[in-house]
Amino acid sequence: MITAIILAAGASERMGRPKALLPFQGGTFLETTVAKSRAAGVDSCVVVLGPDAGKIIESIDLSDATVVRNDEPASGPIGSIRLAIDALNRSVDAVLVWHVDRAHVAVATLAKLLDRFMEGGAAVVLPVHAGRRGHPVIFGREVFDELREAPDAEGARAVVRADPSRVALVPVEDRAVLEDIDTPEAYADLLRRIDAADTNP
Repeated sequence: MITAIILAAGASERMGRPKALLPFQGGTFLETTVAKSRAAGVDSCVVVLGPDAGKIIESIDLSDATVVRNDEPASGPIGSIRLAIDALNRSVDAVLVWHVDRAHVAVATLAKLLDRFMEGGAAVVLPVHAGRRGHPVIFGREVFDELREAPDAEGARAVVRADPSRVALVPVEDRAVLEDIDTPEAYADLLRRIDAADTNP
């Protein structure tokens, strides 16, 4: 069983409004990440919310996900990952950790990462585009304790770097794995690119 952990606990200070609620592809960033996770083949979703939890829960239907509240988002993404792991079903074999501001990552990219994990031999699976490592990242159950114990400052990177021999790098053509959509300018540019792609397929 593989669970997607959707990280949406940030304060969205640079965006000026909750990134989870940004309109995108007929829904919101958060709805899109949950739907794409399911489409790619994950078995369940855990959504970690922060200061905007009330507004988000009122705005969208998250009945298809387990919702966890991170009341200390200053700990960074690793704090949210710890809370999500503690909320997992004991039968979970791995987690797909996905930041909500990369909602534009393609379902095919997610499926490619999941397929590589299912092949075995890797505790960590991550995408690589144009020679750079990106997100989302899959972590197997064998490193869950390491994620719980990772320092706030380094976060999940500490687990990735601890043992390169257990890391599988998956080449993808999807530039979204490298892009944080965390400013109004980046969001506007993303919408322009998608509109252009739809107009000129």
